Amino acid sequence: MISSRALTSRDYFGGQTMMEMFTFSAAYGHMIRNGEIAELVRDVVLTGNVFETLQHMDGFANDFQWAYAGGGCGKGGQSPLPTDLGSPHVRIQNVVVGGRQ
Repeated sequence: MISSRALTSRDYFGGQTMMEMFTFSAAYGHMIRNGEIAELVRDVVLTGNVFETLQHMDGFANDFQWAYAGGGCGKGGQSPLPTDLGSPHVRIQNVVVGGRQ
């Protein structure tokens, strides 16, 4: 059963990490209520501890796609460490989500 407080996010603005903490910004998302897509939520921000969040992932779709952005990470003298984006839709329980309707 999908939680009545579940959210699906769409598109991305980016993210950042500081040690094991992360923040990720999505363009928009939708609440999921009773397994159905519900109201729009804008300016979605997910934040938390990456290791705790990984333990709370309990649902994975079969729609994996790469978004070949050709980006890079320059933190801590790692430049030009190549990075890219890709993921299926994932359900995460107990994640901190901010946004506005």
